[in-house]
Amino acid sequence: MSYNYFVFYKLYQKLNPESLTFSNFFKMLYNENEVIDMILIPRPKKFEIKDDVFEFKSGEYIFLSTKNLFKSAEKVKRVLKDFGVELFISYYKGSKTSIYVEVERGKIKEKSGYKLIVSSDGVKVYGNNNLGVHYGLMTLVQIIRNYGNTIPFMEIHDWPDIENRGVLIDISRDKVPKLETLYYIVDLLSELKYNQFQLYTEHTFAYREHEKVWRDYSPFTSEDIIKLDKYCKERFIELVPNQASFGHMEKWLSHNEYSYLAETFEFNTSCGEHYSHPFTLSPAVSDSIEFLDSLYRELLPHFSSKHFNVNADETFDLCQGKSKPLCEKHGKGKVYLSFVLKIYNLVKKYGKKMMVWADILKNYPELFNDLPKDVVYLIWGYEKDHNFDAECELFRGFEFYVCPGTSSWNSFLGRLENALLNIKNATESGLKYGAKGILVTDWGDNGHWQHLPISFPGFFYTSAVSWGFDKNQDIDLKEALSLYFGEQVSEILLEVGNAYKLLEFEVPNSSIFALVFIKPEFINKKFISKLKIEALVKTKDYLEERLSKINILNDNLIKYELKNAIEFSILAIEILLSARKSKLDSLEGISPVAREEFSIRLEKLINEFEKIWLKRNKMGGLSYSIEKLRKIQNIFKELKK
Repeated sequence: MSYNYFVFYKLYQKLNPESLTFSNFFKMLYNENEVIDMILIPRPKKFEIKDDVFEFKSGEYIFLSTKNLFKSAEKVKRVLKDFGVELFISYYKGSKTSIYVEVERGKIKEKSGYKLIVSSDGVKVYGNNNLGVHYGLMTLVQIIRNYGNTIPFMEIHDWPDIENRGVLIDISRDKVPKLETLYYIVDLLSELKYNQFQLYTEHTFAYREHEKVWRDYSPFTSEDIIKLDKYCKERFIELVPNQASFGHMEKWLSHNEYSYLAETFEFNTSCGEHYSHPFTLSPAVSDSIEFLDSLYRELLPHFSSKHFNVNADETFDLCQGKSKPLCEKHGKGKVYLSFVLKIYNLVKKYGKKMMVWADILKNYPELFNDLPKDVVYLIWGYEKDHNFDAECELFRGFEFYVCPGTSSWNSFLGRLENALLNIKNATESGLKYGAKGILVTDWGDNGHWQHLPISFPGFFYTSAVSWGFDKNQDIDLKEALSLYFGEQVSEILLEVGNAYKLLEFEVPNSSIFALVFIKPEFINKKFISKLKIEALVKTKDYLEERLSKINILNDNLIKYELKNAIEFSILAIEILLSARKSKLDSLEGISPVAREEFSIRLEKLINEFEKIWLKRNKMGGLSYSIEKLRKIQNIFKELKK
């Protein structure tokens, strides 16, 4: 939604109604909430709209008190140019200046806070520090997106609730974004007032001595990271280095050169999952730390950040192999912590502050006296009812982040309600117990099949509630997204995000749409019997209606990303319907004719998926993702034989 405020102001002047301010006159034409709640994401804490308007004119200037804000001012300049106004950036405060940008700590007491004032004198943006000024300029960008080159007089005073607000995206489960895609994401996150960004890395950095590990994955090079770090820094985002360092090392340990570092080669998890490949570095092998040291030595110099996420989560097989004698002697918790402390010493050697996932440590509160205080503990959980409250209370006294997720992975369309409740829950607990940061995660498990826009609602909502929880917990996401992607796309994106709920049967950490392809062997009689034919039909009809809405949109990448995701989900529903109607024990009982049709349709969708993938992402990893999509197709073909 966009208003030409100037037009209404001229109409007001012409009519000159008695005893009616311009602000009230405007509210007569548009409902009051639309004016006061112009689309700002996050919503500011203190906001007052006033009578009269200010019009930007070409040939005027943006004054900067520091060169560090050049890219932020350039964003303002660029968005104004879209409305036909050309401004110039200057470090000289002289005549024809319409935007004044200065650090004024005396005027803004809150750390990274800002004030934005629009009056007859132009626009003044004051910040507690450079970061605060940057946030004020990003708010100005959104105001211009709302109103164009003529904006209402107003005063905004705002500051963040949580100091560090970050996004983590997975670049190790098949999908490695192009550098241009990461620039696009960083630009968006900058406008949403994030200040940290991580790329979850297992094997997708091009270590010079380890080409065998990353050869087929189109990894990021040292030059890529140097460019991205600079790009982030100019936009006041800290690019935090990230490297798996304990668990999740299978891409390394599956090669002969590194296999001797593995804890074991076959194991069962506590959840009953069976792994037939190595997964975790063994703390019983002395070379494990030397190996990590060699990685850190090459990786870390490319980042200006003072933080480093070593991960160290989900060490499923610890104590099941080479470290078993150590565990029997000292206990699993102490063996885990002992190795993490060795990693900690490495990180300190390179002048970084360690971040580590807290999923293992939380199980050993008796060891908390041995935990370093200068570490950031990352408390994660991805279901809507995850007990962040208890875990945050456990880590009170330590520096910790809360880490919810976008709920986009293991799906095509996401699980929107779960994501929003998960994020809200995490933020509320984080604020209650003094979290130093929030890190919303966007994983790529099992092929990274979700297209990028499926993660946008989670990015937007986390941005809002972590900045100002009270003002943003009930924010209108459709309105917020529409400022960037238009009303129709935003509406469809949110609608399909909740399509999983129509099935009246949910599975954790996944949507049923994707589960059909991830683990077709799990779709057995017990599973199929829980599905209602009426719910399956209702879901199919609902998705087909959204597909018809997508088809009439103008051509762009997001249209085809959503279309592909919806069509995959419809195919999954039709496969389940075929099994349910026939009261089958498994998908293997589907008729040969139906299997042939499903295989042909899947092949067509995979071809489209491949084309869409390559628009935003590198080639490396694509074949592995598609191989996973073909799992059900291979089952159908085997049955045909």
